[in-house]
Amino acid sequence: MAFGSCLFSEHYVFAQTDQTASKLQAANTAVNQAFNAVLDAEKAGANVTDLLVQLNDAAGVLAQAENSYRTGDSNTATAQADSVLPIAQEVTASAQDAKQTALVSGQNAFWSTITFTVIGAFVFVLALFLVWRWLKRSYINRLSEAKAEGNARCSNSEANTVGNNLLDVSRDNAPYSYVQLFALEEKFFDA
Repeated sequence: MAFGSCLFSEHYVFAQTDQTASKLQAANTAVNQAFNAVLDAEKAGANVTDLLVQLNDAAGVLAQAENSYRTGDSNTATAQADSVLPIAQEVTASAQDAKQTALVSGQNAFWSTITFTVIGAFVFVLALFLVWRWLKRSYINRLSEAKAEGNARCSNSEANTVGNNLLDVSRDNAPYSYVQLFALEEKFFDA
């Protein structure tokens, strides 16, 4: 009978050791999954400072559990391994939520940037067009004043013709290039 009770207690120790080892392995796997989830959240741009603090606490308790297991204190190792699991699961869930939030925030920032870029480009082009139009009108007005002045100074028919051509080009938006306009202007002032 003494031999049977010795075998039973030895079997109980092996069963308890195997159970403790499996709990330690499960806790280690949970901490690794939590670490990977936190790493993914950080890559997505999430703030993971609080998650890292919790993860470090879980890793510290897991290290204590492994030390207890190595010294032969299976009960303490089992209790510590069991306390690591909920922390690791909470960190994993929080990291996944933080990652999702960071991804949505990143997409919103991207689309906001695109929207403001398009609006800014449109406003810039519109401002350039308005300034160009104002400068064109100013230029045409100066040419009109110069023609009137030129007509008063000289009675040359060529000067009148060139001046009229300039006014016709400016009023009708005829398809003359700037080079042609400047050539007509030079003829006008040379005449």
